[in-house]
Formats: sequence, structure tokens, C-alpha cells
Amino acid sequence: MTDQPLQTRIAAIGADGFVSADEVLFLRSKVFANGIVEPAELNALFDLGDRAQDGDAEWFQFFAEAAADFYLREEEPHGYLTAEEFQSLKVRVMRNGHANALEIALMVKLMETAEETPPEMTAFVGEQIKELILDKPGGPVVSKQDAVMIRRYLFAAGGDGNVAVTRREAELLFDINDATENARNNPAWTELFVQGVVNHLMAHLGYKAPSREEAFRRNAWAKDQSVNVGGFFKKMIAGGLSGFRATESVASAHNEQREAEIAQAEQLTRAEADWLAARIGKDGGFDVNERRLIERLRELEKELPDGLKALIERAA
Repeated sequence: MTDQPLQTRIAAIGADGFVSADEVLFLRSKVFANGIVEPAELNALFDLGDRAQDGDAEWFQFFAEAAADFYLREEEPHGYLTAEEFQSLKVRVMRNGHANALEIALMVKLMETAEETPPEMTAFVGEQIKELILDKPGGPVVSKQDAVMIRRYLFAAGGDGNVAVTRREAELLFDINDATENARNNPAWTELFVQGVVNHLMAHLGYKAPSREEAFRRNAWAKDQSVNVGGFFKKMIAGGLSGFRATESVASAHNEQREAEIAQAEQLTRAEADWLAARIGKDGGFDVNERRLIERLRELEKELPDGLKALIERAA
């Protein structure tokens, strides 16, 4: 008797709305049997995700890994999520009106592992995370799992500002904090909220991945067997150390410029102060998390502009 098609076997899993770790072992051995995720397998996984949104931790991890593998290997150069692929994914996850927890975890995984994602993806994923938290049956609340997901989203290398928290992401933190002010949030939320806002105010931009077009150009160069690599190195050596000295000079100038940019970014601008003054205590008072943020900023008081110093004095 031949084995049932994989799609049929998957269809029998999750009938009770739950995917166990043992079932994930089966899925992992079959879906990755040939080293790639096929379109039919991806469709079957999303169907399974519709009927079984709960499961052991291994289920969430596997779903995100398998789907991310498909999207990031679908086209060359691998590792980039194109605008077209994102739109296709967006249509898929919004087929029921909103993304579920499995699908949000997948999108965060894509933002973590991709070299680059479309700019609109960050805002979309942030809104889906907020909606998931605010629309809980028992009311808005941030669980430990939510806090972990938000942290991963904020510091995803392929997201809005690489590992720096952008203004849009800081706004999201305040929106969630305002909506869950009276909830019994997990303690991890307080530290994440404070750390995220301070990061936005103080952080400098980090490494920026090359564009997809640039990566494709580099990929094509690497595959071009007609390139005479030996001749290239011979010319470099023939030029003596002057080429290296020129490179060192350029690197030195770059480092000096980078240090200047970092120093400038570490100083809170008036615009940032005005923004924070408008957001913090927006409802007329300061909640526990906002007071914790003010305490953290008080440690930096000498570097703060007058607008934020006045805000801290009012909160004292």
C-alpha cells in the first residue's frame, strides 16, 4: 500500500484545533524531506494553521520556519522578500479579515531572517500585533508571549530601522501601553516599553542591507565564471601598498563620519522632546510604565533638552 499524499496526511492533523510536538516531528520530516517547501505543501500548512491555531511551541516555530523558507527561497537572490511576494502573503493572511498568531509569528520570522523586506511590511505587521493584543476575548492585555513577539518585531534586522526603534514603532508601543494601562500585563512588558522608547530616542542607525537589485548584481558577478579573479589580485598586488593606504584613508574618514553621526543621534532633538511630551501622559496622567520611562530618562537628565526636563519635573 502506497503512502497517502502529504496533503492528505496533513489534513488529518489538527482536527481538535491543536498541533502536538509529535505531529510537528512528522511534518518536519516530510515537508523538509527534499530540502525545500513546495507550493502545495505551503498551502496545506496554511490550511492546517486555519483549523489549528493552537499547539505546542514546536508548532509555532515550525510553521514560521517552513513558510519563511518558502518565501525567502522562491526567487533569487535568496533572502529578500519582494514587494510582490509581500502582497501575496498579505492577501493570504488577511483572507479571514486579520492575521492569526501563527501568521504574525511567520511575518516576524521573515523580518528577522530576511536581508530586506518591503517598507510597508513593518507597519502592517505592527498593526496586526496591536489588533491581536487589543481584540483578546478577555480584554486587551500583554502576555509574556506577546512581549517576546513585540521584542522580536522591534529588533528584527530586516525591519523598518534594522535594530533601531523607529518613530512608527515607538508610537505602536505607546498605543499598546495606553490600551492595556489597567490590564494585568506581564512584567516583561514594562521593561520592553521603556527600553523600546529609549532606544528610539537615543539609538543611531546600524547596518543597512544592500538593495535587492544590488544583491542580485553581486550574485550575478559571483556566478560569472568569466571573471579573471587571479588577474584582479595580480593588479592589486602590482599597485603596491598605495591602494591599501587609500583604502585605509577612506575607512578612516568613514569611521570619523560614523562617530559624528552617532554623537549627533545620541543627543535628543527638540522634535523628539516635543513628540514625547505629547505622547507621555496623553490621557492627563502618568501610568506605571510611563513613570518608569521618566525614571530612566532622569538618569540622562544632563543630556536632555529643556522640553523633556520640564516634563520630568512635572512628573516628579
